[in-house]
Amino acid sequence: MDKKGTTPVYKIFCDESCHLEHDGADIMVLGGIRCTTEKATALNKHIKWLRHQHNYHTELKWTKLVAKQIDFYKALIDLLFDDEDIWFKATVVQHKERLEHNAYNEGSHNLFYYKMFYYTLRDFLQPGNEYKIYLDYMDTMGGEKAKKLCDVLKTESREGLKVDIYIIQSYESQMIQLCDLIIGAVSYKNRSDIGHTSKIKCQVIDYLEQKVGHALNYGTPPWERNFNIFRFAPSVEGR
Repeated sequence: MDKKGTTPVYKIFCDESCHLEHDGADIMVLGGIRCTTEKATALNKHIKWLRHQHNYHTELKWTKLVAKQIDFYKALIDLLFDDEDIWFKATVVQHKERLEHNAYNEGSHNLFYYKMFYYTLRDFLQPGNEYKIYLDYMDTMGGEKAKKLCDVLKTESREGLKVDIYIIQSYESQMIQLCDLIIGAVSYKNRSDIGHTSKIKCQVIDYLEQKVGHALNYGTPPWERNFNIFRFAPSVEGR
């Protein structure tokens, strides 16, 4: 409990990139941003203010960056790093084409997906707190996937975990859009199957790496909280 004697409530905003089994990408990235409910409200207001300041009124998506808005993207990245109460974590699955689902995941890419989301979220979760996890709407199977992930988190985590998962549209959430920006940068940097020819994307990555202090295609120590990257290679699958 916090100083007021109430159960802390945290929100986790999640996004994913190249997560489908046969999408041609050689990696998969899952990630999330965690903060308190109060912090999420403040960040939402701040992002809306930044949008007004930079005249940016469309949905923020990594796939649709605008070159002249580099200062807006930098301001969003500053939000993430200038506040110690905000945690970001991404899981980068390398060499996705080498995954042996028949040997380790009952032949199911979806099962592997849930495993990786569990590893992505588990460090955010502590018994005694309450968590509300928000996933971007992807398809009509979203409700079923959310229930499955919720069950996995409750089963694999320690006793007493309070967690609910919600499916929302990305345009409804400033925080999911922020997560999309960061996940997109991590994914773009780690992909070896594409040419890195987008000037604006490389500018965003360069600025993000300056803030992090290292390249986005390197893992971080497990205790790193503000910006954590967990790299998973198929060779260690099943351990």
